[in-house]
Amino acid sequence: MSLILGVTGGSGCGKSNFCRNLAEKGAYVIDADIVARDVVRPKERALLEIEKEFGKEYILPNGELDRKKLGALVFSDSDKLNILNQITHKYIIKEIKKRLGKSSCGLKIIDAAVLFESGLADICDRTVCVLADKDIRAKRISERDNLTCDAALNRINAQQSDDFYRSHSDDVILNNGTEEELAEEAKKYFKKLENLF
Repeated sequence: MSLILGVTGGSGCGKSNFCRNLAEKGAYVIDADIVARDVVRPKERALLEIEKEFGKEYILPNGELDRKKLGALVFSDSDKLNILNQITHKYIIKEIKKRLGKSSCGLKIIDAAVLFESGLADICDRTVCVLADKDIRAKRISERDNLTCDAALNRINAQQSDDFYRSHSDDVILNNGTEEELAEEAKKYFKKLENLF
């Protein structure tokens, strides 16, 4: 028997670190961001749909997606972002299902920022969100991505609220402390799940 766990949370909350800690305990982790990049590789169906919808100017001469140019377009126009998500999400979910099917691991994890919005939560047995205070998140993002504190806060404010994550998730992990403290939380959480898979 295996358990599929969806892990989510906003930028700077530490969900990827939490997943890494669970992977060290033996969990199989699928990073939805990596899958999202894989499904838009040259000649992949998702990329062909993107080209058809948005135009050849979003494809680089080497056949790859011009992520920067498309990002600038969709993050300033919510309708365009919705169209892009409608194209990519179905391919991402299909690929994640394929990867889940190939793993015989007891605990399988989907690490996804848009777990609920994409429909990925529907294939999970349980969901957990990793949350942290806004000022702590802003500090982490500005250090990690070399951004000003204001730019980091803008990114946070553009994402879902803590209340959204709390109301949709089965479990909540608070990550306002050190990496060691998060590792300890992950250890406790893994123990809690052990009797489910």
